Amino acid sequence: MLIAGLCSACPAFAADDWTRYSNPRFGYSADVPPGFTLKQEGDNGDGAAFRSDDGRSRLLLFGTMVEDNDFAAEARQRIGWDRQDGWEITYDKVTPGWVSYSGARSTHILYVRGIALCDGSAAYFHLEYPRDALKRFNSVISRMVTSLQPAVGCNQAPLAAPGAAQN
Repeated sequence: MLIAGLCSACPAFAADDWTRYSNPRFGYSADVPPGFTLKQEGDNGDGAAFRSDDGRSRLLLFGTMVEDNDFAAEARQRIGWDRQDGWEITYDKVTPGWVSYSGARSTHILYVRGIALCDGSAAYFHLEYPRDALKRFNSVISRMVTSLQPAVGCNQAPLAAPGAAQN
């Protein structure tokens, strides 16, 4: 009973309430954790911003065009931007087909995953959450890494990339 009560107190991590976000402009999709509400969609159709019901976490899902079709260079540039924004990046792995990186700033953790898509574009999720929720978000990140996928027929992005690394 205690376990059931604890699980019901954390609806954001219940496995069966995930929703699927799909982006027709860039041709990608990803699972959105329960307890996250859509706050804004991009005016240009590139993605969406979600906020956790408790207001402590933020999720961005977005697509972007990759300059010179060099996904790895674009990913490194994003890591640099996050460093400039005050994030201390403690892990990063950049490949020609995917990127994962994470870091911390003050009381929050950042996890970013990106994949190369067809036609010189890429898709990313950018998840910020409180440090005190690190263990609870490990399974969320693992599922999101697996769920970030190109549209059917786009074979440029890897079908199976290594899972999430944690801080």
